[in-house]
Amino acid sequence: MSRCHNCGRETLRTEDWACQWCGYPLISSSFGKIEKTYRQLEEERLRKAEEEPEPEREVEQIEVLETEEEPEKEEEPIQEPEPESEIEQEIKPEEGVLDEAAAKTGTEPVFVLEIEQETEPVPEPEPEPELKPAEMELTVSEIFTAYETDDIAADERFVNKILRITGVVSLIDVKSISDTHYIRLTGSEGDLIQSVQCMFDKKYASLLCQLAKGQVVTVQGGYNGSIIAMRMVGCALIL
Repeated sequence: MSRCHNCGRETLRTEDWACQWCGYPLISSSFGKIEKTYRQLEEERLRKAEEEPEPEREVEQIEVLETEEEPEKEEEPIQEPEPESEIEQEIKPEEGVLDEAAAKTGTEPVFVLEIEQETEPVPEPEPEPELKPAEMELTVSEIFTAYETDDIAADERFVNKILRITGVVSLIDVKSISDTHYIRLTGSEGDLIQSVQCMFDKKYASLLCQLAKGQVVTVQGGYNGSIIAMRMVGCALIL
């Protein structure tokens, strides 16, 4: 069975030419076909997850072990420390600094050692790179209108450009195991056929999980899609 180029899993091609697991468009006829659309498969998976009851957790029994009381230890008498003996250290003049008071009184000079402690500088955290300015700002509906009018001209206009698009969240897919982090934006809620797939780095996983279907958001990224698979990479949420 062939694998999906997006999620890497063995997959079949749905009736709407998409991966049965992640919805990624599959245009090759080498994939086996399943007689359902991606939306139908998603609804079946959601329905199955809701119907399956959660397994009851077994209560672990913890055995309390009786511990024998240790006999009290006799307190040992505290020994007073022996007085330290005074040790005179001779320090060479070139190894210390002459005490100013001794120099004024004419007494035997006393040299004081100056010890410099080297401290390692704490490296500053590297700032996150700033977003490059978007070359165009438009909605998902405007992108599809441009492709319906002239797909060749739309490719020349959008491909390899930094776009800032606004649309409705119709799908959220965040899976740390397969390193999949993307959302689909449409012109209206629930329309997965005409949608733009926005790929994110794994550092945005927690932020993507806070989104909700039907929410209107703005995303910026590099457009590298086509009329068959509209996709943006290196995306960031514009809050």
